Amino acid sequence: MNIEPFRPVRGIGVAASVLIGLQAVLSILDGISSQRTADVVKAYAEGNATMEDARAADAFTLLVAIPTMFVTIASGVTFIVWIYRSRRNAERVTYGAEHRHGRGWVIGSWITPIVGWWFPYQIVQDVWRSFDPAQQDRPLQARDKNGFLTAWWTAFLLMSWGDRVVMRLVLRDDADLDTVATATWVTTIVTIIAAVLAVVLIKRLTDLQDQTRPQEFSGPVPVHVPGA
Repeated sequence: MNIEPFRPVRGIGVAASVLIGLQAVLSILDGISSQRTADVVKAYAEGNATMEDARAADAFTLLVAIPTMFVTIASGVTFIVWIYRSRRNAERVTYGAEHRHGRGWVIGSWITPIVGWWFPYQIVQDVWRSFDPAQQDRPLQARDKNGFLTAWWTAFLLMSWGDRVVMRLVLRDDADLDTVATATWVTTIVTIIAAVLAVVLIKRLTDLQDQTRPQEFSGPVPVHVPGA
């Protein structure tokens, strides 16, 4: 039997929410950058723009792309740390055997091909169920009672898919910049929706942990280990 404390997750949850919100803001700037590049190239071809305009558009694109990359990585890592700590807390109120995937998958599922399309979703479902009294008696296959988690995960997948589409369009030798700009704006809208849902998810699940945490969890509590 191992002894582990119930750890608050609000701090890391707030950090993840701020970074996710910043990622959404940067996605808007990315849309502006893509549209600006398309417009300048079109204007240059028509003789209505100069090389200085083109260089300025490229500089703006670079100015947006670099922080976007770092913020995207930081928000992803912080979110995974938050859900990992939430999963550890979940095992204080439900045994680890009641979760469909082991703790290692809480991190590994996000970087593993194929299973990454649904494992993270199931992990969040199981953690949510652990703290939500309305769902604790429901079967494994029916955990998303109100459809909120499904909406969040669908938006996340669409955002990821949109990013891949934009990248492939950009890397094409005959890339049509108007098409790239349109695809970027669509992805931006989806990113904003996904960000809002993710922030709401973090708040709701963090609140559930605070509400569900019994007084006796103020110190170390026993964690069930199969076979112990």
